[in-house]
Amino acid sequence: MRARWIVASAIVLGAGLLTVPTSSAAPAADMGAAAIGDQRAGTHSHDLTGDGIPDLLSRQPGVNGGSLWVYPGSGKLQGMATFPARTEVRRDFNGYNWVGVAEMTGETEEYETVSEQPADLVARRTTDGALFVFPHSGQLNGLSTFGNPVQIGRGWNSQGWITLADVTADGFDDVVTIDGQDVRWVYPHKGTLDGQSTLKARVKLGVGRSLWELRPNWSRENPDQAAASIATGDLYACPHTNTFDGEATYDGNCKTVAPVPTFAKPTTSWISLIDADADGNEDVLKREPDGDLFIYRFNGWNSNPMLAAPIQVGRGWNSMDLIT
Repeated sequence: MRARWIVASAIVLGAGLLTVPTSSAAPAADMGAAAIGDQRAGTHSHDLTGDGIPDLLSRQPGVNGGSLWVYPGSGKLQGMATFPARTEVRRDFNGYNWVGVAEMTGETEEYETVSEQPADLVARRTTDGALFVFPHSGQLNGLSTFGNPVQIGRGWNSQGWITLADVTADGFDDVVTIDGQDVRWVYPHKGTLDGQSTLKARVKLGVGRSLWELRPNWSRENPDQAAASIATGDLYACPHTNTFDGEATYDGNCKTVAPVPTFAKPTTSWISLIDADADGNEDVLKREPDGDLFIYRFNGWNSNPMLAAPIQVGRGWNSMDLIT
Protein backbone atom coordinates (compact mmCIF):
# COMPACT_ATOMS: atom_id res chain seq x y z
CA MET A 1 0.00 0.00 0.00
CA ARG A 2 1.21 3.46 -0.77
CA ALA A 3 1.36 5.51 2.44
CA ARG A 4 -0.20 8.95 2.64
CA TRP A 5 -0.23 10.89 5.89
CA ILE A 6 -3.16 13.23 6.47
CA VAL A 7 -3.66 16.05 8.94
CA ALA A 8 -6.61 17.28 10.92
CA SER A 9 -7.39 20.80 11.98
CA ALA A 10 -10.02 23.26 13.13
CA ILE A 11 -11.51 26.16 11.16
CA VAL A 12 -10.99 29.79 10.17
CA LEU A 13 -13.41 31.60 7.89
CA GLY A 14 -12.43 34.42 5.58
CA ALA A 15 -13.51 36.10 2.37
CA GLY A 16 -12.30 35.85 -1.18
CA LEU A 17 -13.05 34.52 -4.64
CA LEU A 18 -11.88 31.17 -6.00
CA THR A 19 -10.57 31.24 -9.54
CA VAL A 20 -11.06 27.53 -10.27
CA PRO A 21 -14.16 26.64 -12.37
CA THR A 22 -16.79 24.37 -10.85
CA SER A 23 -18.50 21.08 -11.52
CA SER A 24 -20.49 18.79 -9.25
CA ALA A 25 -21.68 15.29 -8.73
CA ALA A 26 -24.11 13.31 -5.95
CA PRO A 27 -24.74 13.70 -1.37
CA ALA A 28 -22.34 12.49 1.32
CA ALA A 29 -23.10 12.30 5.01
CA ASP A 30 -23.08 15.49 7.06
CA MET A 31 -19.91 15.40 9.14
CA GLY A 32 -21.41 17.41 12.00
CA ALA A 33 -21.19 20.91 13.40
CA ALA A 34 -18.27 23.21 12.63
CA ALA A 35 -15.42 23.37 15.10
CA ILE A 36 -14.72 26.56 17.03
CA GLY A 37 -11.20 27.78 16.42
CA ASP A 38 -8.85 28.27 13.51
CA GLN A 39 -7.11 26.27 10.84
CA ARG A 40 -3.39 26.71 10.40
CA ALA A 41 -2.48 23.33 8.91
CA GLY A 42 -4.47 20.77 7.02
CA THR A 43 -2.50 18.16 5.17
CA HIS A 44 -0.84 14.81 5.59
CA SER A 45 2.64 14.31 7.00
CA HIS A 46 5.04 13.25 4.26
CA ASP A 47 8.69 12.36 3.79
CA LEU A 48 10.65 15.64 3.84
CA THR A 49 14.18 14.22 4.16
CA GLY A 50 14.31 11.80 1.21
CA ASP A 51 14.52 8.57 3.21
CA GLY A 52 10.95 7.43 2.54
CA ILE A 53 9.86 7.91 6.18
CA PRO A 54 7.24 10.56 7.06
CA ASP A 55 8.45 13.57 9.05
CA LEU A 56 6.79 16.33 11.07
CA LEU A 57 6.72 19.99 9.99
CA SER A 58 5.90 22.68 12.55
CA ARG A 59 5.88 26.46 12.82
CA GLN A 60 7.33 28.41 15.74
CA PRO A 61 5.76 31.88 15.42
CA GLY A 62 7.99 33.54 18.02
CA VAL A 63 11.26 32.78 16.20
CA ASN A 64 12.60 34.51 13.06
CA GLY A 65 9.20 35.86 12.02
CA GLY A 66 7.76 32.35 11.97
CA SER A 67 10.28 29.52 11.62
CA LEU A 68 9.35 26.26 9.95
CA TRP A 69 11.07 23.19 11.41
CA VAL A 70 11.37 19.63 10.14
CA TYR A 71 11.50 16.88 12.76
CA PRO A 72 12.76 13.77 10.91
CA GLY A 73 10.83 10.59 11.62
CA SER A 74 12.91 7.66 12.86
CA GLY A 75 10.44 5.14 11.44
CA LYS A 76 10.07 3.62 14.88
CA LEU A 77 7.60 4.47 17.59
CA GLN A 78 10.16 4.72 20.39
CA GLY A 79 8.97 7.31 22.86
CA MET A 80 10.96 10.52 23.05
CA ALA A 81 13.41 9.20 20.43
CA THR A 82 10.69 8.89 17.76
CA PHE A 83 11.64 12.26 16.21
CA PRO A 84 15.38 13.17 16.24
CA ALA A 85 16.87 16.67 16.23
CA ARG A 86 15.03 19.28 14.19
CA THR A 87 16.20 21.35 11.20
CA GLU A 88 15.01 24.89 10.37
CA VAL A 89 13.83 25.02 6.75
CA ARG A 90 12.06 28.40 6.38
CA ARG A 91 11.76 31.79 8.09
CA ASP A 92 9.27 34.68 7.98
CA PHE A 93 6.28 32.37 7.61
CA ASN A 94 3.89 34.17 9.97
CA GLY A 95 2.28 35.79 6.94
CA TYR A 96 0.58 32.51 6.01
CA ASN A 97 -2.61 31.40 7.74
CA TRP A 98 -2.53 27.83 6.43
CA VAL A 99 0.46 25.54 5.75
CA GLY A 100 0.71 21.94 4.57
CA VAL A 101 2.91 19.45 2.73
CA ALA A 102 1.91 17.44 -0.33
CA GLU A 103 3.03 15.65 -3.46
CA MET A 104 2.60 18.50 -5.94
CA THR A 105 5.63 17.90 -8.20
CA GLY A 106 7.57 14.93 -9.58
CA GLU A 107 6.45 11.82 -11.41
CA THR A 108 3.17 9.97 -11.01
CA GLU A 109 4.00 7.02 -8.76
CA GLU A 110 1.44 4.55 -7.46
CA TYR A 111 3.83 3.34 -4.75
CA GLU A 112 6.04 5.56 -2.66
CA THR A 113 9.74 4.69 -2.64
CA VAL A 114 12.83 6.01 -0.89
CA SER A 115 14.04 7.53 -4.18
CA GLU A 116 10.80 9.43 -4.75
CA GLN A 117 10.93 13.23 -4.64
CA PRO A 118 10.20 14.44 -1.07
CA ALA A 119 6.99 16.38 -0.49
CA ASP A 120 6.52 20.04 -1.33
CA LEU A 121 5.39 22.88 0.91
CA VAL A 122 1.96 24.45 0.31
CA ALA A 123 0.84 27.68 1.99
CA ARG A 124 -1.99 30.23 1.88
CA ARG A 125 -1.05 33.91 2.25
CA THR A 126 -3.11 35.70 4.87
CA THR A 127 -3.49 39.05 3.12
CA ASP A 128 -5.17 37.89 -0.10
CA GLY A 129 -5.69 34.12 0.19
CA ALA A 130 -3.15 33.39 -2.55
CA LEU A 131 -2.13 29.71 -2.56
CA PHE A 132 1.52 28.81 -3.21
CA VAL A 133 3.62 25.68 -3.74
CA PHE A 134 7.24 25.78 -2.59
CA PRO A 135 8.88 22.88 -4.49
CA HIS A 136 11.19 20.62 -2.49
CA SER A 137 14.84 20.76 -3.58
CA GLY A 138 15.18 16.99 -3.23
CA GLN A 139 17.14 16.99 0.00
CA LEU A 140 16.90 18.33 3.54
CA ASN A 141 19.23 21.31 3.21
CA GLY A 142 18.39 23.86 5.87
CA LEU A 143 16.91 27.09 4.53
CA SER A 144 17.52 25.86 0.96
CA THR A 145 15.27 22.80 1.39
CA PHE A 146 12.37 24.43 -0.46
CA GLY A 147 12.62 26.52 -3.63
CA ASN A 148 10.88 29.70 -4.71
CA PRO A 149 7.08 29.75 -4.48
CA VAL A 150 4.80 29.06 -7.43
CA GLN A 151 1.32 30.59 -7.13
CA ILE A 152 -1.43 28.10 -7.95
CA GLY A 153 -4.50 30.10 -6.91
CA ARG A 154 -5.91 33.25 -5.33
CA GLY A 155 -8.78 34.12 -3.03
CA TRP A 156 -8.60 30.87 -1.03
CA ASN A 157 -9.52 32.70 2.19
CA SER A 158 -13.10 31.97 1.11
CA GLN A 159 -12.53 28.37 2.17
CA GLY A 160 -13.24 27.66 5.84
CA TRP A 161 -11.21 24.44 5.83
CA ILE A 162 -8.51 23.00 3.55
CA THR A 163 -6.61 19.73 3.42
CA LEU A 164 -4.52 17.86 0.87
CA ALA A 165 -5.09 14.23 -0.12
CA ASP A 166 -4.90 12.07 -3.23
CA VAL A 167 -8.67 11.65 -3.49
CA THR A 168 -8.46 10.88 -7.22
CA ALA A 169 -5.75 8.20 -6.72
CA ASP A 170 -3.41 9.39 -9.47
CA GLY A 171 -0.28 9.83 -7.33
CA PHE A 172 -0.65 13.59 -6.85
CA ASP A 173 -2.33 15.29 -3.91
CA ASP A 174 -5.55 17.16 -4.56
CA VAL A 175 -6.90 20.13 -2.61
CA VAL A 176 -10.00 19.38 -0.51
CA THR A 177 -12.01 22.25 0.99
CA ILE A 178 -15.19 23.16 2.83
CA ASP A 179 -16.53 26.56 1.82
CA GLY A 180 -18.58 29.13 3.71
CA GLN A 181 -21.80 27.35 2.70
CA ASP A 182 -20.55 24.06 4.22
CA VAL A 183 -20.06 22.41 0.83
CA ARG A 184 -17.15 19.96 0.58
CA TRP A 185 -15.13 20.15 -2.67
CA VAL A 186 -12.09 18.51 -4.24
CA TYR A 187 -9.87 20.39 -6.69
CA PRO A 188 -8.03 17.60 -8.59
CA HIS A 189 -4.34 18.01 -9.40
CA LYS A 190 -3.82 17.84 -13.16
CA GLY A 191 -0.44 16.08 -12.79
CA THR A 192 1.82 19.05 -13.54
CA LEU A 193 2.81 22.06 -11.44
CA ASP A 194 1.53 24.69 -13.88
CA GLY A 195 0.87 27.90 -12.00
CA GLN A 196 -2.81 28.73 -11.65
CA SER A 197 -3.65 25.91 -14.08
CA THR A 198 -2.29 23.27 -11.67
CA LEU A 199 -5.75 22.37 -10.35
CA LYS A 200 -8.68 21.16 -12.43
CA ALA A 201 -12.31 22.19 -12.08
CA ARG A 202 -13.63 21.39 -8.63
CA VAL A 203 -15.96 18.46 -7.93
CA LYS A 204 -18.49 18.31 -5.11
CA LEU A 205 -17.82 15.66 -2.45
CA GLY A 206 -20.79 16.41 -0.21
CA VAL A 207 -22.36 18.83 2.23
CA GLY A 208 -21.60 19.18 5.91
CA ARG A 209 -19.32 21.11 8.20
CA SER A 210 -16.02 19.72 9.41
CA LEU A 211 -15.00 18.90 12.94
CA TRP A 212 -11.30 18.11 13.11
CA GLU A 213 -11.26 16.40 9.73
CA LEU A 214 -8.67 13.90 8.50
CA ARG A 215 -8.08 11.78 5.40
CA PRO A 216 -6.10 8.73 6.54
CA ASN A 217 -5.22 5.49 4.78
CA TRP A 218 -6.65 2.95 7.19
CA SER A 219 -8.93 0.62 5.26
CA ARG A 220 -8.10 1.21 1.61
CA GLU A 221 -5.18 2.28 -0.53
CA ASN A 222 -6.87 5.64 -1.09
CA PRO A 223 -7.53 8.23 1.64
CA ASP A 224 -10.54 7.54 3.85
CA GLN A 225 -12.72 10.31 5.27
CA ALA A 226 -12.55 10.81 9.03
CA ALA A 227 -13.47 13.41 11.61
CA ALA A 228 -12.78 13.94 15.31
CA SER A 229 -15.15 16.07 17.37
CA ILE A 230 -13.58 18.64 19.69
CA ALA A 231 -16.95 18.84 21.45
CA THR A 232 -17.28 15.15 22.34
CA GLY A 233 -13.77 13.87 21.58
CA ASP A 234 -14.72 10.84 19.49
CA LEU A 235 -13.15 9.94 16.13
CA TYR A 236 -14.93 8.12 13.31
CA ALA A 237 -14.10 7.28 9.69
CA CYS A 238 -15.86 6.38 6.43
CA PRO A 239 -13.81 4.42 3.85
CA HIS A 240 -12.88 5.55 0.36
CA THR A 241 -14.57 3.36 -2.27
CA ASN A 242 -11.33 3.24 -4.32
CA THR A 243 -13.25 5.07 -7.03
CA PHE A 244 -13.31 8.82 -7.50
CA ASP A 245 -17.01 9.47 -8.10
CA GLY A 246 -17.99 12.85 -6.69
CA GLU A 247 -20.37 12.49 -3.77
CA ALA A 248 -20.20 8.69 -4.07
CA THR A 249 -16.43 8.66 -3.48
CA TYR A 250 -16.90 7.64 0.19
CA ASP A 251 -19.27 4.91 1.33
CA GLY A 252 -21.44 4.82 4.45
CA ASN A 253 -19.65 1.95 6.22
CA CYS A 254 -18.35 4.26 8.94
CA LYS A 255 -16.62 3.05 12.08
CA THR A 256 -15.81 4.57 15.45
CA VAL A 257 -12.02 4.77 15.66
CA ALA A 258 -11.83 6.30 19.15
CA PRO A 259 -14.63 6.72 21.69
CA VAL A 260 -15.78 9.81 23.59
CA PRO A 261 -13.85 11.69 25.06
CA THR A 262 -10.45 10.63 23.62
CA PHE A 263 -9.83 13.86 21.68
CA ALA A 264 -12.11 16.33 23.48
CA LYS A 265 -11.03 19.95 23.59
CA PRO A 266 -10.11 20.06 27.33
CA THR A 267 -7.33 17.50 26.74
CA THR A 268 -6.51 18.16 23.08
CA SER A 269 -5.01 21.32 21.57
CA TRP A 270 -3.95 19.67 18.29
CA ILE A 271 -4.67 16.46 16.41
CA SER A 272 -3.05 15.19 13.22
CA LEU A 273 -1.90 11.97 11.58
CA ILE A 274 1.52 10.53 10.85
CA ASP A 275 2.75 7.01 10.21
CA ALA A 276 5.15 7.15 13.15
CA ASP A 277 6.12 3.46 12.98
CA ALA A 278 6.35 3.33 9.16
CA ASP A 279 3.98 0.37 8.81
CA GLY A 280 1.93 1.98 6.04
CA ASN A 281 -1.01 3.04 8.26
CA GLU A 282 -1.37 6.45 9.86
CA ASP A 283 -1.24 6.83 13.62
CA VAL A 284 -2.95 9.65 15.51
CA LEU A 285 -0.82 12.47 16.91
CA LYS A 286 -2.24 14.51 19.79
CA ARG A 287 -0.88 17.56 21.59
CA GLU A 288 -2.21 18.29 25.05
CA PRO A 289 -2.67 21.88 26.28
CA ASP A 290 0.55 21.68 28.32
CA GLY A 291 2.56 20.95 25.15
CA ASP A 292 3.09 17.21 25.66
CA LEU A 293 2.93 15.26 22.40
CA PHE A 294 1.51 11.72 22.12
CA ILE A 295 1.07 9.08 19.41
CA TYR A 296 -1.85 6.64 19.36
CA ARG A 297 -0.73 3.73 17.18
CA PHE A 298 -3.35 2.48 14.73
CA ASN A 299 -3.99 -1.23 15.35
CA GLY A 300 -6.07 -1.93 12.24
CA TRP A 301 -9.46 -1.20 10.68
CA ASN A 302 -11.00 -4.36 12.15
CA SER A 303 -9.20 -4.23 15.50
CA ASN A 304 -10.82 -3.56 18.86
CA PRO A 305 -9.64 -1.12 20.01
CA MET A 306 -8.56 0.48 16.75
CA LEU A 307 -6.09 2.76 18.54
CA ALA A 308 -3.47 1.61 21.04
CA ALA A 309 -2.71 3.40 24.31
CA PRO A 310 -0.90 6.72 23.80
CA ILE A 311 2.90 6.92 23.85
CA GLN A 312 4.57 10.24 24.67
CA VAL A 313 6.92 11.38 21.91
CA GLY A 314 7.63 15.01 22.88
CA ARG A 315 7.18 17.87 25.30
CA GLY A 316 7.19 21.67 25.00
CA TRP A 317 5.26 21.68 21.73
CA ASN A 318 2.94 24.48 22.84
CA SER A 319 5.47 26.92 21.36
CA MET A 320 4.31 25.69 17.94
CA ASP A 321 1.14 27.05 16.35
CA LEU A 322 0.90 24.34 13.70
CA ILE A 323 2.03 20.73 13.34
CA THR A 324 1.71 18.76 10.12
